[in-house]
Amino acid sequence: MSPRIVYLTYPATEVAGGIKIAFRHVESLRAAGFDAATASHGAKKPGWFETSAPILDLDTQLPDDDILVFPENNYGFLRQYSSRLNRKLVFCQNQYYVLSGLGGPGGQRDYADFGVTGIMSSSRSVAEFCRLRFPKMPSALVPVGINQSLFTAIGKKKLQIAFVPRKRQMEAGFIWDLFRAKNPEYADVPWRVLHGMPERQVAVILSESAVSLALCRYESLGMTILESMLSGCVTAGFTGFGAREFTTAQNGFWAEEDDCIQCADLLGRAVRLAATGGPDYTKMLGAARESAAYYSNQMMNTGVVAFWKNYLAGTAFTES
Repeated sequence: MSPRIVYLTYPATEVAGGIKIAFRHVESLRAAGFDAATASHGAKKPGWFETSAPILDLDTQLPDDDILVFPENNYGFLRQYSSRLNRKLVFCQNQYYVLSGLGGPGGQRDYADFGVTGIMSSSRSVAEFCRLRFPKMPSALVPVGINQSLFTAIGKKKLQIAFVPRKRQMEAGFIWDLFRAKNPEYADVPWRVLHGMPERQVAVILSESAVSLALCRYESLGMTILESMLSGCVTAGFTGFGAREFTTAQNGFWAEEDDCIQCADLLGRAVRLAATGGPDYTKMLGAARESAAYYSNQMMNTGVVAFWKNYLAGTAFTES
């Protein structure tokens, strides 16, 4: 009988893409016949996305034969289980959070100090970083996917701008003000804030929005950009570095990091394109959807199951 696979997460009531992806991994594994679960303190169910994954309460000790998967940024979890006999992996979904998982400047130097024996990376940028930062630690790429049946372009578009300001609140205000000043004909275009709301509500707003402003910052991939592209939005803004994996001049309007003046200009171009339509509009939406379609749930499911089959066979880290 195969051991149970347990993904440790922050409380699922917290709205964070990394938590959702951990749950999706567990759902994929259980659908393939693996014994898998998530675990968090309090074992509270998420209110912002739907899931069939069971949640264990970390206030109860996990047995030593469970295989534990830690988020890259939770020093408390790693320290708590460092002396335990469990096999341990880190699922790194954002390389910029790694230092937090190591305990900050005064913490550990390597995940191996906690007994971790391998890293799962969620994107190519994460994988490249992990090979650079932890050259002796085996790693494997297990890419994430987007629910393309949920995030899709349906119905008539409204000329409105959807955005998530969480990581760039100051920049959002600056861009909004400059956009209105430079584009008076579009000064009354509504801006829809996507923050702290259920996943299905986010999908509805994106599906009816003609434009999305990307305010990504220090991302491993840029899932909100992918969701916007799949939802038929003309997308403009910051890639947060990670999205350079799939963003091109053909599928959106991408500003240099922190260049808010350029970003406002590009947002103006995006709104104008969405307002006027035509062949260029159709071409950009087609290119965006084609780029985002690669990151499917099916691809993620296949990758997750393949990784764990190989891991249990002892071959998961023969290639990264």
